[in-house]
Amino acid sequence: MLIDILKRTSTGACIGLIVGLFVSICTQIDGFFLSDLLDRYEFRSYDARMEERVKDVPEQSIDDIVIVDIDQLSIAPQEEGGLGRYRDWPYAYHGTLIDVISSGQPKAILFDIIFDLEDTSDFDLIRKLHKRNMSGEDYLLNITDQYLASHDPEKFFNSTAQSGKVHHSIVFENEDTLMFLYPMEAEPEGFDFEKHIIHIPKDDAVRLPRNTRIGNMPASLLNAGSGVGSPNFPQDMDGLARRAPTAIYFEGPEHVYPSLAMSATMDILNIPKDGLKYDFENNVLELKDESGKIVRKIPIDDQGMMLVTYQGYFKTFYYLPYVYCTNPELLPPEYWKDKV
Repeated sequence: MLIDILKRTSTGACIGLIVGLFVSICTQIDGFFLSDLLDRYEFRSYDARMEERVKDVPEQSIDDIVIVDIDQLSIAPQEEGGLGRYRDWPYAYHGTLIDVISSGQPKAILFDIIFDLEDTSDFDLIRKLHKRNMSGEDYLLNITDQYLASHDPEKFFNSTAQSGKVHHSIVFENEDTLMFLYPMEAEPEGFDFEKHIIHIPKDDAVRLPRNTRIGNMPASLLNAGSGVGSPNFPQDMDGLARRAPTAIYFEGPEHVYPSLAMSATMDILNIPKDGLKYDFENNVLELKDESGKIVRKIPIDDQGMMLVTYQGYFKTFYYLPYVYCTNPELLPPEYWKDKV
């Protein structure tokens, strides 16, 4: 009797082990019919764990990271206290924002905004007319001076460079030959890529998420930043973002760029360009500072991406209107001390 029970138990255990190994091996094969089902189960399990983890987290409970929000108040008409329509904002507004925040000594300023070259034709025209009519009425000259000061396209670049804390977004994408967007063999001319790329072995680099094009290139702005990084967040099959790249492999020149968050992290923790050590066997990314000391260990997947650990629901972090953050009288600079 006991022998029969042991036989049945052993047989069941062996069958279970064989099935488990079979499924484990087959799920590594593209197109395996159970892969989608298992992935969806894993996604739901992860979502449930995250929801349970943050269900009691109150709003605005994390104040060391502040979201400067381009909200309805900020894009209201100027006569109502706003800055007008966002599409009409000169880049100089962002320079003013940088100046105000930087005066409070933050840890980093990240722009999760895709900037391209600014159209400065109106500014250039008004500046030329102003130079030709310096003998006009004082009132008109004062108004013109105010316009030129608040719309100066160089202000954004200068404020970015002077701050030493600003990290801008560089967008990576893939080719689209139907739209005549072909793979790039190198970064666009004028971009100081050596300032921003990170150095890891090629065997590790090719395992990272890869792209063939750069989608935005205001070279002067990106060169002025303390760092640049990719804001790309890939979505899972159900449209949700659960993983974040730590770096992107730019195929043409075979260069590696950090993510936007990693760029700021490296700056804050004093991680050198060769301080990222990918251990794909153990699925760990080690961050080493200038002395070689490991200051962070980050769990990663086979593409060097880390799972997003959600800290709470919407507005768990502080959200402040953009228009308030540009006015030091409404929000004193010392508020920004050691914030991101």
